[in-house]
Amino acid sequence: MIIKTKVLVLVGILIIAFAAVVAPVMAADTGTATLTGNPPKTLSLTVNGGITDWNLDPTVVQPITDATSVNLTVSSNSPGWVVSVKDAQDGSKPTPGRMVDYNAGSYGTLALGSNLTVGGASGTGYDGTEKTLSVSDQAIVTGASDATAAGTFSNTVLTFKQYVVISDSVLISGHAYRIIVTFTGTTP
Repeated sequence: MIIKTKVLVLVGILIIAFAAVVAPVMAADTGTATLTGNPPKTLSLTVNGGITDWNLDPTVVQPITDATSVNLTVSSNSPGWVVSVKDAQDGSKPTPGRMVDYNAGSYGTLALGSNLTVGGASGTGYDGTEKTLSVSDQAIVTGASDATAAGTFSNTVLTFKQYVVISDSVLISGHAYRIIVTFTGTTP
């Protein structure tokens, strides 16, 4: 009986020792943390291409249209983004919205009789429209107001239209009608 009692006492001591070692782990507390955040509105706009040596023939169907030479890539995480267009009015360009005689870094006085028209295409997540060019920003492509407008929209077609009539003067050698168009992307 003494041996049995010693074994029971020994087992009891081992159980108490084991409980003392395990108890702090079993008594651990838990907690939670809430994390919130929101990325800032971001828009990236790239204009791809340009039009050189445009055939401005007054005898062909008007307006003369180019819808293959220039396109946009718009990347935005914010629905409702806008791409606007305007005449850059670089240098001493005398006639807003119109292509003007240009040679060797300066403008002349001759201008085509009609303003250039610029249009943006429509696609999934964005809508386009056409505007007659001026010196003020005018929206030509607008992202949808929902999540379909977030992402990257590559090769968004731009259309340029120019009316040319027989009274628009031919320029001398080395000169060309020119305009620089500025595109601006914004988020609401």
